[in-house]
Amino acid sequence: MFAALTLLLPFNASALEWHNGDWQMHGFLGQGFTYTDHNQVFGTSRDGSLDFREMGVNASAKLLPNLLVSAQGIYRDTGGSDTLGTRLDFAQVDYSAPLFDSALVLGVRGGRVKVPFGLYNDTRDVLWTRPTVLLPQSIYFDTLALRQAMISADGGLLYGRYTYGEHRLNLEFMVAQPQDNTGGGPAFLTNIPNAQGELGGRPMFIGRALYEWMGGRGRLMFSVVDLDRDFHSSSPTTPSGNIKVMYPLFSGQYNAERWSLTAEYGWIDSQRSNTLPTLTKNPSENFYVQGEYRITSDISGVLRYDVFHLDRDDRDGKALSQLTGLPSHRFYARDLTVGARWKFARNFLLAADYHYINGTAWLNDKDNPDLMNGGGTSDWSLFTMMLSFRF
Repeated sequence: MFAALTLLLPFNASALEWHNGDWQMHGFLGQGFTYTDHNQVFGTSRDGSLDFREMGVNASAKLLPNLLVSAQGIYRDTGGSDTLGTRLDFAQVDYSAPLFDSALVLGVRGGRVKVPFGLYNDTRDVLWTRPTVLLPQSIYFDTLALRQAMISADGGLLYGRYTYGEHRLNLEFMVAQPQDNTGGGPAFLTNIPNAQGELGGRPMFIGRALYEWMGGRGRLMFSVVDLDRDFHSSSPTTPSGNIKVMYPLFSGQYNAERWSLTAEYGWIDSQRSNTLPTLTKNPSENFYVQGEYRITSDISGVLRYDVFHLDRDDRDGKALSQLTGLPSHRFYARDLTVGARWKFARNFLLAADYHYINGTAWLNDKDNPDLMNGGGTSDWSLFTMMLSFRF
């Protein structure tokens, strides 16, 4: 499909960058491939899977000097991790007011708004804005079918940006109804596999603070998500209950001319009511350290170590294994990743990652039904590749 679509496009891809200053339209097409020696990621990857594709079109228009509207539609297929197909990714109105000779900018966004969280969440749409084919799964949870629940929410966001010389401070605060009934949202929050029912309750609160200096050479960030959701079960065998989640995340990045060093550390503090037949409390541990080296302007490499412990007080998973009867590798994942990227033409990018993984905590049971019966392999390898075209 990807090859057929790209052949239909003119060789001068810049002709597809529709804009006239006040409005513009862009898009992207990506076809991926995954292979694993054990376990499954994005389809039947032990046989090699092509169930990994992303297509999107976005448009924006400046209706007034300080009023911008933008939207994106996307089609995404990643095996059991994303079966939603075509959907509205975001659609938002943004009004900003510059003050003090534009040193201070205050603004508001409303609609289906991108969620401000961490370094990569609101730019994760397309391969060009990700450091690797797969983002660090300890933080961004694509394989657990949480991408749509994390990318955007329906509500409003207030923001402020202050610039002083080489320094900039950004503050954002969001109140919105999350898309947590999509994908693996109910199962993740309740900790009940294949949870049947719906989540509701008060809107979520999200805050993010970013300090940058020298045009982004150094970046320090703090993000936090506050959820209080009620699970209304539709199954006679599963009771309803309440879930409270606090997810703080600390991020840092340094960008030199040829290399970048990035790290994020956070934890998910979940508290579930006693009516739910699952763990009432388990604070997780989520972090990665990543180095990037730019060999040329078109070729770069990445090395990353990514860790997810479902319970930071039980990093080897033994206590949770005794409690649940599942193997201990279901409660942690440690991922050593080596990746490379090659921009071989103006609008084309080829990227590949190799992952050596100890643990299965971020695998979903739709692609891996044997995990619920004590199956799965604790030590395994994943190779993934994607070809992306943007216009």
